[in-house]
Amino acid sequence: MPGNKILVYSVAISLAMHLVVLSLSGLIEWQRKKPLERVMTIDLKEMFAAVEKKETPLPPKATPPRTQSPQTHRVAGKKNVAVASGKIREATVNLNSRESRYRPYLKTIKDKIEGAWAYPEKATAQKEEGTTVIRFSLADTGELAETTILQSSGSSLLDEATLLAVRTPHFEPLPTAFQLSRLNVVATFEYRLE
Repeated sequence: MPGNKILVYSVAISLAMHLVVLSLSGLIEWQRKKPLERVMTIDLKEMFAAVEKKETPLPPKATPPRTQSPQTHRVAGKKNVAVASGKIREATVNLNSRESRYRPYLKTIKDKIEGAWAYPEKATAQKEEGTTVIRFSLADTGELAETTILQSSGSSLLDEATLLAVRTPHFEPLPTAFQLSRLNVVATFEYRLE
């Protein structure tokens, strides 16, 4: 019997010490401030999950499209694309697409956007957080043809930072293997303060 009591006491003391150590490590972790992280999630749950290809014939006597400045925010529905063989060929992809055909080109786009993307200081000071979903269109020359906010973050500062991140870089022309006159890219920008 005395051996059992010693075993029970030693197990109880061991458990108590482990609880103290775990509590202290949790307290230390809780008090330590985490640095601000740039979070960029480029994954949509339902919209544009698959690549969508469209061919739209031009109306008769169509005039050539005007060149659009990369700084212009176009309204959804208006088109500005290069025309080849009388048809507009475009595809819509998610920036995080794993389709082997688009993946290398999309990675270069994502890298350029991440290099230009910053959490606005004013939004950080006001502790604004949110998620902006954007669709931007690239002409076959790589020029930005259109930007559209599909879902606002609820903060004009965050939405403008998203637009600026897409408008700032100069993108490479679309690979000829795509055989597209326009590539529409959908991306989600998450702004989280931690």
